Amino acid sequence: FRSEVTISVVGDLMCHMPQANNAKTDSGYDFLPSFVFVKPYLEEADFTIGNLELTCAGQEKGYSGYPNFNAPDEYIVALKKTGFDFLVTANNHSMDMGESGLLRTIQQIKKNKLGYTGTFESQRDHDSVRVISVKGIRVALLNYAYGTNGAYPDASRRYMLNVIDSAKISDEIKSVKRADIDFVLVYFHYGVEYAGEPIASQKNAARWAREAGADIILGAHPHVVGPCRWLIPDANHSDSCFVAWSLGNFLSNQNKRYTDAGVILSLHLKKNFDQHKSYFGNVEYLPTWVYRGERSAKKMHIVFPAEWSVNNKHLPDYLDNELMNKMKQSFEDTDEIINRYGPSVKLKAIK
Repeated sequence: FRSEVTISVVGDLMCHMPQANNAKTDSGYDFLPSFVFVKPYLEEADFTIGNLELTCAGQEKGYSGYPNFNAPDEYIVALKKTGFDFLVTANNHSMDMGESGLLRTIQQIKKNKLGYTGTFESQRDHDSVRVISVKGIRVALLNYAYGTNGAYPDASRRYMLNVIDSAKISDEIKSVKRADIDFVLVYFHYGVEYAGEPIASQKNAARWAREAGADIILGAHPHVVGPCRWLIPDANHSDSCFVAWSLGNFLSNQNKRYTDAGVILSLHLKKNFDQHKSYFGNVEYLPTWVYRGERSAKKMHIVFPAEWSVNNKHLPDYLDNELMNKMKQSFEDTDEIINRYGPSVKLKAIK
């Protein structure tokens, strides 16, 4: 018989101080309104993954945004309630609040019954490769970052953070490939901020991952959406590999052109159990845009399906013509960028 699963993935989940300030309530913080319009798309997938680019080190350390992020715990609560299942946590802000902040962030993720990889509590935790099994399809999840702004764990605790290293990537992918795995998904935090086109170090990391057997290679860090492409089978590779160089900002306070845009990337994965064969279905993308609470009528950061600007569907009154034009610009930018190398992904039908 056959099975199909949908894994949806988004880019950077950030919390600048204007976001926290807008989410403040009399009793704490509530970030749920930020996701209300994209929640149906996140929930409809069988499994949803995001890049958590912040720490939750506790209120006693003081909440802060750039350059050292410490967000309220309620941020992770909202992610769980919105439909996220798993967070990748290796990025250049993983150590913003030191080792204790890294560990407490993991504790909050576990408290909310979310999966994670990229940062770890112990050597045993590090060595326990994350494998999800949905409808009989098994996917291994790996996450690596280029670095952490110079603040690394102590040499005796290097297991706490996955950094990009060719030998490590190759060894870990080959190790999971020996298990009963259908797909290997590698999520990198790499590249140059605000540059959607991949640089040499990104191409090298992707090459190392593909040569070791990765099937899906995703990226974050540039804070802008980058192109996607299929790496087709060749003399050295028997299978296709899908690459999305950068998924952009899913939620942040950045507002320059391109930085207010992100995508929900939906990977449709299939398996024929009679033939013991796993293969890709299509890949879809939903462009998103962040409203930053600019209007007094609604002081909240909110993620919108950007295509709503084209058909004026469901739009609230506080989105005036200026903001509508920004959303439309974002949609058109993403639509042009994502298939720049040729038809790789399809625009998802909106609700």
